[in-house]
Amino acid sequence: MISNYKYILLDVDGVVLSSINYYMDLFRDIAESLGASKNIANEFYKKNIGVKLNTWMINIVPEENHQKIKDLFFAKHRDTAENHQFPIIEGTKETLLKIKENNQKSCLISSKTRASMNSVIKYNSLESILDFSISGDEVKNFKPDPEGIVKTLKYFNAKPDEAIFVGDSLHDLGAARNANVRFIGVLSGICTKSDWELEKVSYVPSVKEIFTL
Repeated sequence: MISNYKYILLDVDGVVLSSINYYMDLFRDIAESLGASKNIANEFYKKNIGVKLNTWMINIVPEENHQKIKDLFFAKHRDTAENHQFPIIEGTKETLLKIKENNQKSCLISSKTRASMNSVIKYNSLESILDFSISGDEVKNFKPDPEGIVKTLKYFNAKPDEAIFVGDSLHDLGAARNANVRFIGVLSGICTKSDWELEKVSYVPSVKEIFTL
């Protein structure tokens, strides 16, 4: 199936990088330090990875601390991750190389900052393999809004039916559906088999298996 598409678009956290547990713990630390209940399940934080922080954390943090959310995220994230690089998920680089060998185009789409995206690409030596990337700094609206996908299609002068998006979350799936782009789910990030089966979408264990579909 995936060989039929010219453009392979990939989310980053949970698809390319093994970073979900880090962000889940970071969000809990920030929220609880600003007064959120300690009884909130990990699943709540996990499901909000990739969503703009201020749009959901304000629902669990006292109003007087709403203005502190973003600043605390950047302070804590910088402290813990400044010299930390998340491990790349096994088989990712080989998959990107196969995409290139097949004369297909690859693109990373993420809510990460441009600086963070560039760091990921450089640290993993993906500069000569990737064809394009779009970060949270280049869009006004995060997934499930399709803006990142739409801008990518525009960059390649591509039609929606020429592209497929690989993601790990329901927000990724929503963005693909809103852009009328085909979707493949992976189990290396946020969603489980039951999540994907409920949504009736194809899924694989990780990005290294996408060419088995």
